[in-house]
Amino acid sequence: MSLCRRRRDPIADTIYTLSPFKRICVILFGAVSIHLTIGTYHTFGNMLPYMASYMRNFTDPSVRIEHMMWIPTFQGCFPFAMVIGGLTSSTFSPRVSAFIGCALVTSSVALSAYAIQHSFAMFFIVYGLLFGLGSGIAYVTAVSTAINWAPDKIGVVSGIVAAGFGLSSSIFAPIQTWIVNPMNLPATKDGYFVQPELLHRVPSLFTKLALIYGCMQAIALIVVCDPPFRKSRSNESIANDVDEDEEDDDYERPVFDNDEDTTIQLSPNEMLKSPTFYCLFAALFCCSFYANMFYNLYKTYGESFIEDDMFMAMAFSIASVANAIARIGWGYLTDRTSFQIALSTATCLASVFLLTMPMTRELGKGAFLFWLTGTFVCMGATHALFITATVKCFGNRHKANNYGYLILSTTASGILLAAISQFYLKTIGYTYLFIITSIFPFFAFIIISCIQWTPQGKLVT
Repeated sequence: MSLCRRRRDPIADTIYTLSPFKRICVILFGAVSIHLTIGTYHTFGNMLPYMASYMRNFTDPSVRIEHMMWIPTFQGCFPFAMVIGGLTSSTFSPRVSAFIGCALVTSSVALSAYAIQHSFAMFFIVYGLLFGLGSGIAYVTAVSTAINWAPDKIGVVSGIVAAGFGLSSSIFAPIQTWIVNPMNLPATKDGYFVQPELLHRVPSLFTKLALIYGCMQAIALIVVCDPPFRKSRSNESIANDVDEDEEDDDYERPVFDNDEDTTIQLSPNEMLKSPTFYCLFAALFCCSFYANMFYNLYKTYGESFIEDDMFMAMAFSIASVANAIARIGWGYLTDRTSFQIALSTATCLASVFLLTMPMTRELGKGAFLFWLTGTFVCMGATHALFITATVKCFGNRHKANNYGYLILSTTASGILLAAISQFYLKTIGYTYLFIITSIFPFFAFIIISCIQWTPQGKLVT
């Protein structure tokens, strides 16, 4: 295996001297901290009524909630960014790559305080595209680095890092609501706020969040690094019995790299020729569609019959904690059984919850919280499992780029969701939207049930 020479990282060397448990805890601290900040992507549903209401009243009166659904689609540009993250990480270092991503995320949030006051298009680009670009770079760098320190526990490690992404909502959604709506003022039946004292707090929210993100990321970046590299003799050097002091004939490899490893290692070009990739792509498309629909519209649906904004924030917080715990659980289940069993279980349960979600309108707050939490638990499987499947099917060496191509499916599903929300949500209503959406996780179940008949599919069954 040919590996370029890297400058030694004293922080990586120091971490490596720790016991295996302490070592992975330190690495996970950095990765999870970064994911806590970029995971606020999932608080878009909580922020949506505030942002749409502010823009309708002060920036552009034609803006509606349906139009705002294009913003998470732009934030979904992070699949492209993941490919960039893989390149910057290998070209420079994981720390530099993560810094670029974190800087873009925090800058986009800070600039959004200005953009939301002046132009819908500007806000669209800053909080959508720029945030998504940074998120993708930071996301893939953090999770890839954590996996590199524990290559024999891919499911659990990726699940823990993904849990940070999911747990972010439970931390920041109440903070957002407390800053913007401390008096728990109600929204209208259409999901908009009209109280001036509430609306004037919206721009400053972005500034405060940017300060929090920047502090957390600055600390986390210290321990974002790959395992140290060890010196090895090249085959040619050994054959010629060259002096070991001649560094030109030496090469470096990660300390956790297995010389006897014969597992499959597909490059992106090779992966794109595999039917297994397209099965995973289609399954992720279906899973991301239902997950993004629920993340982004749960609040506007709930506020159509629950006049308690603080309850909605706390319900989202509880569901997000369950989602974070579930991500670890789904990863553990995958390591003990298979990707196919874990995802099949999650998608079947998701179909049931989505199909019956309209019943909560009649059953009240308690039922809404139960269905919200149950659906969030199912959604936790998406982020935890597909990167695990990518590594198991196509190898560890190109995981960042390979996963970047796979997660392009989330951009495609985001475009479909935004189009449906803008043009058909008002016509079909939430009841039929949930019923239609319940079909998507069921399709994912069918696809995953058939994956064993593809070339690499047996590796995840």
